[in-house]
Amino acid sequence: MTAAYARDNFHIMGRFQLNLHHVISFYFLAKEQSFSRAAKQLSITQPAVTQHVHGLEVQFGVKLVNVKKKRVHLTKAGERLLLYAEELLNQAVVTENFLKSYRYNNISLGIACPLLMYLATLIDKFKELHPTVRVSIREGPSSVLADELLDLKHDICLIGVCSPYSDRLRLYRIPRNEQLIFVASPEYPLPLDTPVTWTELISHPLIVEEEGSAGRAIALRHFEKKGLSPRIGAEVNNIELAKQLARQKKGVALMFEPNVKEEFVRGDLRIIHLQDGEIKMGAIDVLVNKEVRLSPVAEAFLGTIKEHFNGNLHEMPPW
Repeated sequence: MTAAYARDNFHIMGRFQLNLHHVISFYFLAKEQSFSRAAKQLSITQPAVTQHVHGLEVQFGVKLVNVKKKRVHLTKAGERLLLYAEELLNQAVVTENFLKSYRYNNISLGIACPLLMYLATLIDKFKELHPTVRVSIREGPSSVLADELLDLKHDICLIGVCSPYSDRLRLYRIPRNEQLIFVASPEYPLPLDTPVTWTELISHPLIVEEEGSAGRAIALRHFEKKGLSPRIGAEVNNIELAKQLARQKKGVALMFEPNVKEEFVRGDLRIIHLQDGEIKMGAIDVLVNKEVRLSPVAEAFLGTIKEHFNGNLHEMPPW
């Protein structure tokens, strides 16, 4: 059966009438030639095997087995079905093995854009401990990644605090006190040595992450508390673009401090010091989907997180 054929014929699942469990019960009955032995192989009851095979016969109006002197004999239709049943069972085993091995050898992480560089040593440590595991990473705004986790697009997400979350998610929290800062080109027209006020800052275009970023939300709340409305000059979806725009004097960029250490050393960027200007990140949230059992690889990654942050990974109560 080609993929196109399957798609054309079974795109509505309600039209797929065959019960695969019934076919597998028939296969073991045909091989064992005994209802009791088939039931033992399947770890179900003998009446269940009888019900499955009889259900196939009634549903499709085809006699598959005859029982004579307590022995099972296949009809001609049963003999032909056995070939398909064996192929189906083999493909089911191959499919199951693929799914199991995929979860053992792959992990998909969603990481908020500002955190990727900060978490690079954590990811490197995990790769060193598990060199055969393929690690896929998607950067994005915190709220977007949390939504994608509900759609099983990631195994684990590491994001800035942007609760409340769906009750379908489990939350672990890493307490951190890292700072969010505003940076600009050394030649940008703001004072170098004296702190600027928040009121002064709103007259300059801000370079911030796109909607849904936890860092952006934290900073905008600071403006809101002061009764100020900042001017958004650019919304970006990656850190490097924000740095580039800041270097080009397009505005003042909101950054996670560890992401701009090299630029400070080279003199490409400088901190814009604010009066009462500290913006603390507070924590990193680690999210998993409660509806899906974590794979061994994902469990191992959680263990690496806990070790990397000296045990500071705490499961939070439901919100």
